[in-house]
Amino acid sequence: MKKSVFAALALVVVLFWLGSCSPFLKVYSEAEPEVNLYQYRTFDWLDMTNMNVGNERPAWLTKKSEAKIRASVDAQMNRYGFKPCTEKPDLVLHYHVVVKNEVLFVRDWWCDEGTDSRHAQCHRLRPVQYQEGTLILDFIDAATGNQVWRGAAIGGLENLTPEAAEARIEQAVQAIFKKFPEQPIPGVAGH
Repeated sequence: MKKSVFAALALVVVLFWLGSCSPFLKVYSEAEPEVNLYQYRTFDWLDMTNMNVGNERPAWLTKKSEAKIRASVDAQMNRYGFKPCTEKPDLVLHYHVVVKNEVLFVRDWWCDEGTDSRHAQCHRLRPVQYQEGTLILDFIDAATGNQVWRGAAIGGLENLTPEAAEARIEQAVQAIFKKFPEQPIPGVAGH
């Protein structure tokens, strides 16, 4: 029991340290070279009703959390001056949620009784398993079908309740848009 509590605490501390006070270990973006993102002003969502889901989805990825992803992105798009448009939009948006199992190696800080160690510290690494989630947001040129921008946020998902997932979605979308090459329009409210 003592070891599992310590392992969980060590994982939280390491994830916190790596995330620099953010729930995300990494946030990145990439733009297609020589594409002027200022030329786009309208957007719509890619129709995903006929897409296969693939592997089993995490319990917190519900219709409500998927709606939260879209609503959070819509709010950020508004902040940047993009308008929703169902007929001939400039951009088509698509998101992916990827969840995978990861292993983090942590150093044991104390040893079991009877273990020979210097200065009461162990010098062994122990694997700690956790789930890592990635939210990926793609901007696709509606006329050409080419991806012109992608943003992603990656973070730990252990014991994520649906309520915590909604807050994490909002944080992830905001973090992704901080990497967007344009600046928000002053005075436009966003989440």
